[in-house]
Amino acid sequence: MEYQLKKLVTHYRKALQIKPDDLTFYEKIAELYYEQGELDKTLEVCQEALQIQPDIASVPKVLKTMLQTLGFEGEEITAFQNLLQSKLAYESFHMLLSRSETVKTAADAKTWKDAIVLGYDFKEKNQWNEAIAAYMKAIEIEPSLSLSYFALNYIICYCTLLEQNELARIIASYYQIIEGRLTPSYADVALGDILTKQGKITEAITAYKTGIDKTIYANNKYPNKYIDSPKIYNVSFLIIGMGKAGTSSLYHYLCQHPKILPATDKELHFFTKNFDLGLDWYLAHFPPLPVAGGFLTGEATPWYLGSYEVEKKVFQLFSQIKLIAILRNPVDRAISHYYMNLKLMKEHRSLEVAMTSELEILKDIIDSTQVNDKYWQTEKGYLWFGLYFYFLEKWMTLFPREQFLILRSEDLDNQTDKTMKQVYEFLGISNYSLSGYPKVNSGSYSRTSNELRQKLSNFFQPHNRKLEDYLGMKFDWE
Repeated sequence: MEYQLKKLVTHYRKALQIKPDDLTFYEKIAELYYEQGELDKTLEVCQEALQIQPDIASVPKVLKTMLQTLGFEGEEITAFQNLLQSKLAYESFHMLLSRSETVKTAADAKTWKDAIVLGYDFKEKNQWNEAIAAYMKAIEIEPSLSLSYFALNYIICYCTLLEQNELARIIASYYQIIEGRLTPSYADVALGDILTKQGKITEAITAYKTGIDKTIYANNKYPNKYIDSPKIYNVSFLIIGMGKAGTSSLYHYLCQHPKILPATDKELHFFTKNFDLGLDWYLAHFPPLPVAGGFLTGEATPWYLGSYEVEKKVFQLFSQIKLIAILRNPVDRAISHYYMNLKLMKEHRSLEVAMTSELEILKDIIDSTQVNDKYWQTEKGYLWFGLYFYFLEKWMTLFPREQFLILRSEDLDNQTDKTMKQVYEFLGISNYSLSGYPKVNSGSYSRTSNELRQKLSNFFQPHNRKLEDYLGMKFDWE
């Protein structure tokens, strides 16, 4: 049955290459996935259809059937379809879900919706064990949706209060729930993350590789002639920065290319937080590359560029790797960074106070060594991470200039096809145009006062000039 599914999906995918705008093929692929219980894949195909024709009428009809099966009704279905036009965002998804007031514990939950919302409520109250139990219940009820695994993984990996015996109990229950059931590839990635937290690195590596195998198989990324061919583990490229400059969109576009095989996650933070876990752990997050065929893989951790001595670690392991840095007007980047932290409740100052505080500290800076531990006691790096010259100078003392591609974020936004063609040429693969380029992980916020913007612009001007002179390229930032 699985082989037949793959064969049919491959058939319709080939038909789409001939008629890329024919929505009937998306409908057929979505129906195939739905019939096999692969609900995540069904949603992904529906999103693809919306990128071709951003109209609710273009959403495959099977989506409505699927949502009704899962308990959605009336306006909930319309809201969900509207949400698919942009991105299935975790927080926005919760806005669609309603829970009966009688559901107080995980044991009370009868539907995956109730269990997920209950878990979200417990998470907001920092009731971690109760939240974990609720998300585990959601997985038990509906094991084919990734959302529950994402939510569970977030708590387990970021909650420092969980003890090792509690982790062991969670892992045992997790294995029991998913054994022999149809689960998405992220279920194995989440298991790998949990095992990593427990210090079981060998088992974690196995879990990551299982997740990768599922992804490759489901997405049909390898043509049949490469499935059994010799393969190697390697990392072809890194998007090293900068945060809040479009790295999520860039990586998303890249991963649509038939020669690009994505990692388990866009951001692996190996060279900043996980280096001690070892190279085998890192490589397990990437698909093995057929020796022939010109396939590439890589990741995008946007804080690599500005983090301490990351360039030395990368050079130590991958001295020939291709490096991509996408740089945004540092004023816009700083403001976006602030609002991201505000949303994550990592910032409680006003924009004006936060920026003015950092301006005062950095106003006389002439090199990166002047930023010390005292700076990080009060500041978040809003302005600091926009001093691109100092970071690139360090990287380029190790890596030759030809291994870098420097992009302007503004070009990715306004000349996306042209910019992506530049990226493909740099990576040595054929050009590949998408039917649409939705922004990924973008934020919105109120307009900044002209006075504050001018202050920030004045601060960055001399640093921007250094950058332009060093790279020999113009950025034309205000």
